[in-house]
Order: sequence, then structure tokens, then C-alpha cells
Amino acid sequence: MREQLRDAYNVFCRKHKPGLCCAVRENRPVPSFLDAESWAFGYTVRSKSDGPVSFQSKAAQEANSRLGFYLFHDVCA
Repeated sequence: MREQLRDAYNVFCRKHKPGLCCAVRENRPVPSFLDAESWAFGYTVRSKSDGPVSFQSKAAQEANSRLGFYLFHDVCA
């Protein structure tokens, strides 16, 4: 059984910097620096098994509460 996260996150990937990702709560506006020229939608994380190993749900929750986004590096990219 997949463990659901408290919040779902849309993850955007930097186009020319493999592995650099930005997670934004699904119900929040996308920050303006995530422009279509430099970033692409990657996937949505709804449970711990949806995201890469480097996606830390507690850190994502705290960063989104304070900043409105969570930057992380996908070590598998």
C-alpha cells in the first residue's frame, strides 16, 4: 500500500540542468521563476513512492510553507 503524502506536489525540472527540480504544492500558484523557457513539468508526487529517493516530503512541506516551493536535486537524473 502506498503511503499518501499530506499534500500533492507538482515537480518541475530544469531543462538544461539535469537533476535540478522544484516542487510546488498542487494547490498553490507556480512561482514566476518557473518559466516555460527554462523549466518543464515533470511529474506529480502524491505518495512517497511517486517521487525520487532524493525527494524529502518533510523538507518539501516545510519549504513550501515558508517559500512556496522546494528545490531539490534528483540524484537519479
